[in-house]
Amino acid sequence: MTLTPLRRILWLVVLLSLVPAAVLAARRVAAEGTSVRVAMVMDEQALADQAALVGLTSIELGLRYKALGLTGVALYEDTIETLVNKGYAVAMLGSEARSQAAARGEAPPAVPADSTMVSAVVPGALDRLIAKNVPAARVFEHLGRDWYVWPGDVRTTLPAGPDEAELRRWDAAGFDIAYRPRNAPYRLVDPGADLPAVANYLVYAGTQVAGHPFGASDDSAALDAVVAASQDFLTAIIEGTPQDGMTTISSLVPTVRLLSFNQDYVDRRLRPADLVDKYLLAVSERNVRLLYLRPYTTTELGDLIVNTESLISRLSQALTREGYVVGPLDTLDIDYTTSTLLRGLAALGVLAALALVALLFPAPWGALAAAGLVVLSLAAAGPSWGAIALLAALVFPVLGYLSFPRRLYALLAATALSLAGALLLAAVGSERLTLLAIKPFSGVGLTLVVPPALFLAGAALRRHRPATLIRRSWNAEVRVWHVALALGAVAALAVVVLRRGNDPVIGVSEIELTLRQTLGELFARPRFKELLGHPLALLGLGLTAWPSWSRWALLTGGVVAQASILNSFSHYHTPLTISLERTLVALVGGLVIGLVALPLVRLATRLVGRWLQAAPDA
Repeated sequence: MTLTPLRRILWLVVLLSLVPAAVLAARRVAAEGTSVRVAMVMDEQALADQAALVGLTSIELGLRYKALGLTGVALYEDTIETLVNKGYAVAMLGSEARSQAAARGEAPPAVPADSTMVSAVVPGALDRLIAKNVPAARVFEHLGRDWYVWPGDVRTTLPAGPDEAELRRWDAAGFDIAYRPRNAPYRLVDPGADLPAVANYLVYAGTQVAGHPFGASDDSAALDAVVAASQDFLTAIIEGTPQDGMTTISSLVPTVRLLSFNQDYVDRRLRPADLVDKYLLAVSERNVRLLYLRPYTTTELGDLIVNTESLISRLSQALTREGYVVGPLDTLDIDYTTSTLLRGLAALGVLAALALVALLFPAPWGALAAAGLVVLSLAAAGPSWGAIALLAALVFPVLGYLSFPRRLYALLAATALSLAGALLLAAVGSERLTLLAIKPFSGVGLTLVVPPALFLAGAALRRHRPATLIRRSWNAEVRVWHVALALGAVAALAVVVLRRGNDPVIGVSEIELTLRQTLGELFARPRFKELLGHPLALLGLGLTAWPSWSRWALLTGGVVAQASILNSFSHYHTPLTISLERTLVALVGGLVIGLVALPLVRLATRLVGRWLQAAPDA
């Protein structure tokens, strides 16, 4: 490829932009290296269920687990039901009170049948329940007692405040405490006013933050109250569990990433070794620092106590072996300072790369492609640094294979260029909110779809004009192998799209799981798209006897691998060193696979060619 003066200038801008990007990357690596503490807390309700099966109290069993490495316990805010179970109150539905009155031959109480009636057994036990919930309870006397009535069956949903005595017992036993506040079905009065000072973490129960909804003018007081009350705690952002109101408060309060697993999933599918691997991966690759454990409560996977003890001890040992300190967390407000100037200089490199891609297309298609990429980025992320970061993820995977000659070394050159793009992406997009995963990367799905489509378009337009392509395609004689290739391409694209994310539509095969686990035990787990895409690129570069169109198709798989590299670095909460390690491991693995496959495919090509030539025409 001949470099014009304009191209030389643009490449120089890309090169120079790596300097400010490297400065920001060094700051980020230093900041990420300070977050080494990990806490493990266990769900007290599940612990109580397990303890009941073996004739112990939850705190007695919790002390056994604490000796194995458990650091804390998660205690829920009381409800009417839990107050009753603890003997603090009595409750019944209006229908029950009316039935009992009828059985005694008395006039039924004047309460709706579907209402909830509550009366205190311990003086003061209902004070918080009454004070914090709207609408206010209606009070009446029945059977010589004062009863409080709320509409509907709210025995399990109406928050009643913390059990201070229970919290003190766990604190005195040396446990790190996560408190689980609840939201009211209607509205809370002064939310956050009764958060217990003894707790370190707030892990909101259910699908809403206490005090939600926020945002309306009349709810500003609730938002201010929650934010002010949460400053002395780490508020948990639960992976895979969106909670209404969390996006509103997460940028205003100290936060920590939390990983937990559903109780049924633990009991029926995840053995201790599986859970340890998943928790360890979350800590090392996704900046999770609060591990929420649930003990085994059934014997489907073996002895429930033995399995729980194995989980805790193995997880604690694995974290310690990896260099983490297992214990209470103080603060996770990451010490990273970005710079508008340095980000702007790094962004110039992204824009220069966009111009280089435009110049690789014949006019006017390059300008249209560049404009389309800008529109996509703005539509996904708005006018923000996130749009520049997304632009980097869309441009750099394509730039390498369109720029360099089709030689085997082009894979290394394209990967180096993608890593340069990843450095610029990280420099532009990294800030406190993105590193703590409060503000996610916008347009992740586009990063795996747009680059291969753009590459194919660029390859086609460099060979033929659009009118020629349309005419040839329209008049082409469709053969069986054409249909087979088209279906294969569509299936491959579907797999790429549907397998992304933590809960993909298409699951992972056992072979891939085994390979992931084996590599994950030695290195940061590489991405399968790269382990497969790099060998496809080597085949596309090395199979010179194959038709040109087939080599371009194989190189498209290589573009997917390059896009996966940028995609890895777009997960800002993953430490930069981990993303770099997984990229290099995938590159080495892909090279090994490709260099082994290339001579085999060449041999197979020659043998099949000879066999077909020897076949009679009729």
